[in-house]
Amino acid sequence: MAKIMLVGLDQSVSIQISRVVLRERHQIEKHPMTVAFHETADADLLFLCGDDRRYLPLLRAIRVARPRQPVVVVTRLPETNDWLDALEAGATDYCAAPFELTQVKWVLDAALKRTRPAAA
Repeated sequence: MAKIMLVGLDQSVSIQISRVVLRERHQIEKHPMTVAFHETADADLLFLCGDDRRYLPLLRAIRVARPRQPVVVVTRLPETNDWLDALEAGATDYCAAPFELTQVKWVLDAALKRTRPAAA
């Protein structure tokens, strides 16, 4: 079971992601965008709201402190520049809403797989 943290997501997006996370039997926490990066330290994966540029300093701070921390930026802004900015700032992946629940599961599984050691 992984600990998944949702940071700054609006209620409708949070509900969609929570359905997948809970169905996969992971633990979930929800936090406002004002969460300090050190408060995210024990999360296995972060879903971070990318609807405005306020997320970039938090993402950069997380990336400096924990380079291997998977962070998926979730946004309603599917502009090319927005997802490029997120990836250049260190996001593991980028997910534009609206999205299918199977897409959320794929992003969740892929991000967790990157950080877990392979079985012997």
